[in-house]
Parts: sequence; structure tokens; C-alpha cells
Amino acid sequence: MATPQWRALVDHVQGVREGVYETNVPGTGYDNRTQFGRQFGEDGEPWCVMFDWDMYADVGLEHLVPKVNNVSVFTDWARTRGQWSGYPSVGAWTNLSRGGHTELVVGFDDTHVYTKGGNPVPEDATDAGQGYGVYSHRIKRRSSKVVGYFAPAFEDGCPPTADPDDHRGGTPVGSWRWPGPVLPSGDVTVTATDVVFGARNTSVRIVQAALAAEVGLDYASAPGTFGPRTRAAVAAFQRKLGLTDGDADGAFGRFSLTELGRRRGFTVVGLNSFDVPAPEAAEAEATGRTAIPASSVTFGFVVDGSTTAAAKEACRIIGVPTTRWVPGILVAAKRESSYRFNAVNSWDSNATGPKQSDGHPRNCSRGVMQVIPTTFAAYHQPGTSKGIYDGVANICAAMHYVMARYGVYRDGSNLAGRVQQFDPNRRPAGY
Repeated sequence: MATPQWRALVDHVQGVREGVYETNVPGTGYDNRTQFGRQFGEDGEPWCVMFDWDMYADVGLEHLVPKVNNVSVFTDWARTRGQWSGYPSVGAWTNLSRGGHTELVVGFDDTHVYTKGGNPVPEDATDAGQGYGVYSHRIKRRSSKVVGYFAPAFEDGCPPTADPDDHRGGTPVGSWRWPGPVLPSGDVTVTATDVVFGARNTSVRIVQAALAAEVGLDYASAPGTFGPRTRAAVAAFQRKLGLTDGDADGAFGRFSLTELGRRRGFTVVGLNSFDVPAPEAAEAEATGRTAIPASSVTFGFVVDGSTTAAAKEACRIIGVPTTRWVPGILVAAKRESSYRFNAVNSWDSNATGPKQSDGHPRNCSRGVMQVIPTTFAAYHQPGTSKGIYDGVANICAAMHYVMARYGVYRDGSNLAGRVQQFDPNRRPAGY
């Protein structure tokens, strides 16, 4: 039996990674440039409506909706075609804040409508205008913020709807919530690199069900998503196993993940991802770095440049994918230095030692990633500058450091989960 159009749509929407998609340009702010704007053809403009249209286009349903980039315009389009409703239905385009924003409906109940959209901020953040990423939200149905809903006419039937007079002929229901990815039958496997903070996939959904049985995790609001609740549940399970302190941090290790699988009937594949060499062995084998004498580090200022470009070049040199590394580096760089290549921290506890050619104590944190000279020397990337202010060299050293110190995988898939300073959904914490 074919998957209904509305279900294919919502499954696709829920599969889009949540997080920051725009670039924060120093002195200007977030720039509205995203893959969604490029797909729509108007990159650099506010993109909440573009995101709605892109999601429909991605599953071959763009012919059902107008290609416009204005909430009021699609509202008028829907009204003139009898496709406007005061009730939520799955896949509907919301008109929020009197045409100021839109998101797609991914669920509802008697009290709330659950949405996901582009160009907002996270749910617990204060929105002072246009946002910068893709996020899910819960909004009270009777909130004055909700103007109404554009309910597209799916060709194969009506989606779950709360409208007693839905123009598509459906029977109203009290609630519908996305159940998450369909779990596999038979032998169940979990991929170790898939169950990291920020991931959304079937492996996460499997461990959530296991954690629900072990420690009472309630994952109904985000099935298949490794978010704060799932991380807290992992930490609770680790404590249940007798682990303490840093070993009960909510990030799976070999023992906690395989033990959960043993108790709840799934097999873990990709266990070699846990085989991270000790820092001293990681110099050449795991990260490709080669230490240089601390005395060879230089302190000349450089011409400021693009952190994004430097991060991409660092990934190219080290030989790792940019997909997760670059967004994480940009988060940390903003927090550490506001993207300034020549930034110096001359006031914290590291600011000791004789003054160098830049006029600051030797041990100060420096550069776009605020690396101290001894760390820069120990984790130096061969072939890059020995100048600590060089953007590429500074970022390379920081990448090698977090791989060795925190066990970050080379593909960066657990970067945000392992290192809070690189996670846009958690508070700054240093690293």
C-alpha cells in the first residue's frame, strides 16, 4: 500500500536536521543564506515560506502549493480556493503573528499545534525578529499568535485534521502526533555512530524505546531525535550501571550502549568507533597531527579573514567531512572570539608568562578558537603556519585537541554531543 502524500511529507520534514543553517557574519549578523533559499531561488531573503515550499517540492508535491515567499500571499491564495481553515491539520502551512512567520504542522492535540519550520529560533530562545535555523515548536491552538492554516488539497485523501468541515472531506480527530521512523522487524541493529546528540534516525528511536523501559524516558514529543531528554535518559542509565562523574555524561560509550542492547534485544554495529587512541598515541595515528616545540610558536598578528573559509580549509587539510565540523566550529568560534583571528584573552587564569611580540603574556588564549600556545604546539597540523593567529592553523589545532581530549569522531558526528561549546542548543561552556 502506497504511503499517503501527507505522511511522506511529514516524514521528510521531521527528517530535516534541527539547528543553525545561516552564517553569522561579524558586524552584520545572520545572513539569511541557506540551502533552502538556494533551492527556492531567492537566497539571502527571509526564508520561512521558502522552507514550506521546499519541503513539498522535495517529495514531489510542489504542484499543490503556490511558489510564493510571503505569508499573506499564500493566505489569500488559499482563501480564494477554499483551502483555508481555522483548525490544524497535518501538513498545513500556518499563518503566525499576522503574516510574520509560517511553519508546517507536524501534529496537534486538543490544546496545542506542533510545528516545524525554517527561519525561527529554538523554542526556549527569545525571538527578536527573524531566526537563523530549522526548529520545532509547540504553540497553543487558541493563541492570538495563530491566524489560521492553509490546508493543501492532497490528491490521495485528507490528512489527520481537527476541522469538522475540512474541505477535503476528512473526519476530524482529537489529536495526531508523528510516531517517528518505522522500527525494523526481525533482528534489530543500532549503529554506534548514529546515537549521538543531535542525531535523528531509526537507531535513536530504537534506543529511546529501550531507555523508556529501563529509566522511564518519555520521548513522545521527539521520537527518533537524540535531544536533551534522551541525553538525560542515557546519563540515568549509565548511573544505573554504576558509572559516575564523566562516565555518566549522557554520551554513549561502548559499555553502556552494548549493555542496553543486551538488556533490550538489539545488536550494536560499528563498535570500532569507540576505539579512540589515547592522546599521546593520537598524534599521528588518529588525527594526523605532529607536535612542534612550544618555542617555535610565533605571535605575529594576521589579516582577519573568513572563519567559514578557514574551517573548510582545515577540514580539507585534515581530511574530514565539513558537514558537522564546520557548523560546530562556527558556533565555538563565535563564542570564543566573535570570529576574530587576532583575539587575545589577557584576563583569565591562562594569562601568565613573559610578554611576546604581540604584547601579551605567553600563555594567553589566542586566535579564532582561543587556543593556548602549548596546546597549539602539541596539536599542530603539519603543513600549516606556526603562527597561532593563523585561522587555519588555529582551527586545525582545536580540531585535533577535541578529537584527542573528548573522543570526537573524525566525521564530527558526535562533536556537539561531546563538546558543549560546539553545540548551538546548549549554553557556552568553554572547552
